Amino acid sequence: MNMKRTTKVKWGDLKIGILLTFAVAVMFWASLSGGGTSIFESKKMFKCYFENINGLVPGAPVWMSGVEVGNVKSVNFVNLDAERQVELICRVKKEVWGMMTQDARVQLGTIGFLGDKYVEILPGTKGGEAIAEMSVVPTKDAGSAPAVFSAAESSINDVRSTIQNVDTMLTRINRGEGTLGQLATNDKMYQDMTKLMSSLTILINELQKNQERIVASLEQTSNNIGSLSQKVDDNAGTVGRLFNDPELYDNLSKSTASLDSIMYKINTAEGNLGMLVNDTALYSEMSDLMARMNSLISDIQANPRKYFKFSVF
Repeated sequence: MNMKRTTKVKWGDLKIGILLTFAVAVMFWASLSGGGTSIFESKKMFKCYFENINGLVPGAPVWMSGVEVGNVKSVNFVNLDAERQVELICRVKKEVWGMMTQDARVQLGTIGFLGDKYVEILPGTKGGEAIAEMSVVPTKDAGSAPAVFSAAESSINDVRSTIQNVDTMLTRINRGEGTLGQLATNDKMYQDMTKLMSSLTILINELQKNQERIVASLEQTSNNIGSLSQKVDDNAGTVGRLFNDPELYDNLSKSTASLDSIMYKINTAEGNLGMLVNDTALYSEMSDLMARMNSLISDIQANPRKYFKFSVF
């Protein structure tokens, strides 16, 4: 006779199972709720409407001034009018609700090239009255969500265009087109540059040698000047005596005095030289004599027979 075996579950094991199940459920719910905020933080909710949200999903983050402050609770298609097609219900931390004033606005944004969507709150005026919970917050540039989301696509297109241009440029370079192509494929430029560098090296060496010669000449000149200065100080040679011998000065002084006396006599018409310089009668007589001589010479040239008689017999 077979007896049925029964298994008793202890109450302690049951409590552990219940706690694990609850923890898994909370974690699953938190993962579905999305956002970087704690599920235990107190939050308040508001509404906003968009014409097109381009794939934004529940759980998407809500940012304010670059800080994540909540998440999107639900996305509902309402089709109220041309600009209010989709209703978003967002919840944010209670601590930032004071910045949700009457002039606050919301807009949609994307994160990087991946295009993850989020809702951004533009805070209102500081110190203003906060809106009531579940109020409708106006959107900035309502109906322009496609333009906002097209920014990432435009950036990607710009990157693609840049890559295509670079690829085209590299292709032309590989074919030897243009200056860069010639530099990449033609070694003549390399050879010319090598020759140029060699010539520059020779030129620089010559300049250095010339510089050394100039420096040596300057040093020699400086030494000569120093030697001359030493000779002047030592009263050696003509220059030294000119600078240091008082006799030369005395002779020059006497000569100057004599010359001054002569010039005085000339100016006062003393002596023959003074008369020549100051008496105009001699000048007049000499001028008259020169005129008569010129007249006589002219007459001789015109009438030579008058003054010279030639006879053969």
